[in-house]
Order: sequence, then structure tokens, then C-alpha cells
Amino acid sequence: MTTTTPTAPLGDPSATPAQDRPGPEVVVGVDGSEIGLSAVRWASREAARRRAPLRILHAAPYLKHRGTVGAAPPELAAARRITAQAYTVARHTDHELRASTEIVPGDPTTALLRAAADSQLVVLGSSATGAADELVLASVAVHVAARSPQPVVVVPRRRPDGADGRPTVAVLGVGDQADDEAVATFAAESAQRSGVGLTVLQTRPPRRRLPGSWVDDNGEWERRHPGLDVSRKDLPGARAEQLLAATCPAPLLVISVGRGSLLHRALDGTHLWLLRHCTSPMALIPRVHRGEQEPREEIIAVG
Repeated sequence: MTTTTPTAPLGDPSATPAQDRPGPEVVVGVDGSEIGLSAVRWASREAARRRAPLRILHAAPYLKHRGTVGAAPPELAAARRITAQAYTVARHTDHELRASTEIVPGDPTTALLRAAADSQLVVLGSSATGAADELVLASVAVHVAARSPQPVVVVPRRRPDGADGRPTVAVLGVGDQADDEAVATFAAESAQRSGVGLTVLQTRPPRRRLPGSWVDDNGEWERRHPGLDVSRKDLPGARAEQLLAATCPAPLLVISVGRGSLLHRALDGTHLWLLRHCTSPMALIPRVHRGEQEPREEIIAVG
């Protein structure tokens, strides 16, 4: 059983100019917690900047255990309250936002990974406070970020003071050359949509710099992202706490998910430490080269 509610009609696509038609959705996962609603607020603003519809998804494993055959589970009302509250928050954040809600019975990680395959971005909340109702959401964020075929933004409970107007930060040197370029592109486009500058933090030691990458060419930055204010910092071999000190507060921290095996991909200690301690929203960009399987095949394999 999957319930989907298009709460804001998209209209007739043929009547909309091509440049204004919505692209793939921004997906936000909710679980009824306050940190989940914080993620909805961030996702709503980002979807509006991208001119994309917002898909509010609540994965409910408790709905798999039905009562009377043919009857709706009694817990369905609670699930609908969760998505209705999230929808209200989304529309209050941007009243012109095109949004829909969906309730999926089953494992949250699997549901979000399947939704990610057809989206352009996944947004989740995570908290390091240790509260019992937030530990599950934090775990889901880690697993989805490690395996998602699309970028995942993890929104923390604690938001930084003074981050407004500060530059977005791109952390390079975590993965391969192609991963650096994907991180740089995502960060630059995010900065331009938000009207802020960009700080490029290079963590790769100079002797390990890879030749031929446009991220080290100032002229190529200007050609690809004209008008963007780009500053550079070098922090070779930086530890997690050094990265945090050099980047926060920031409106967004963008970093590659790093290396990992195909079906057992997991975040390393640096990423886990940052997710636990970072007070800025953190975008984790999937690796460019993902092995033999296509993203959808991998999702089915791990789901």
C-alpha cells in the first residue's frame, strides 16, 4: 500500500513554457520529528530556487502490519497527520511551492533510495542530540547519503549563527578528480542560486593534485560560472575537526561521499564526524564512477 496525494496541482504541462516546466522533484523525508520539519523548510526553499516540485515522503514500516483484511491500518491516520503537517510547513515556507505527499509502508532507507532514483536531490534531517526519536532519522540519513544516486543534503538541528550571506563551501580532494568536479559544480550552482560567493577548500596535498582538472583553473571557473565570487583555501590532509573549523558557519557545506565498495558503501570516519558535529547543512555528492551497476539496479540490490 502506497498513498500519494498531489496537494498542489501541477497543471497542464503543454500550457507551460518549456523553460518554466518543473524538473525532477526534490524529495524530503519526514518522520514527524521537529528536525524532519527543519529539513522540510530547507527543502522547500531549495525546491523554489530550483523551480522544482517538492515530494514529501514518509516511510512507515509500522503500516506493513495490517489488521482487518481490506481495511486501512489504524496507524494510517497518524501517518497522514505527519505528511499533512509537513505539507503545511512547506506551503508556509513558500506559498507558491508545488508539493505532494506520499506515504510508503516499509523501510525508510529503501523507500528513500527508490525515490532518489527519480529525483534531483534528497533532503533529510539529522540530529546529534541523542534523543531517542531522532536516532533512527540520523541513521537513515547516514545510510541514504552513502548509497544515493543523487546528492543528499543533511540538515542539522542546530543552525549556525551568522551564516546568512556567507559563502557556500566546496571541499575538494576527498575523492577522485571527477568527484572534485561534481562537488565544485554542485557547490557553484548552489551558490549562484542563493546569491552568495563560494569558498573552494582544497584538501588534496600538492604532490597528489591531478592534472587536467578545471577546478584548478581560474579562467575555467569564470567561463563556467560567470560572476561567481570564488575564493580558495588550501588545507592539505585536513582532519575532520580542521575542516569544520575552516568552513563553518556556512549556508551549505558540499563534499563528496568519498570511496566505498559497490554494495557495501558506507561513510568513513571523517564524514560521520562531520555529520555529527557540523551545524551547517551538508550536501554529500555521490561518486561519479559507480561501477558496473546502474543506480536503480544498485538500489534494488541493497533494498
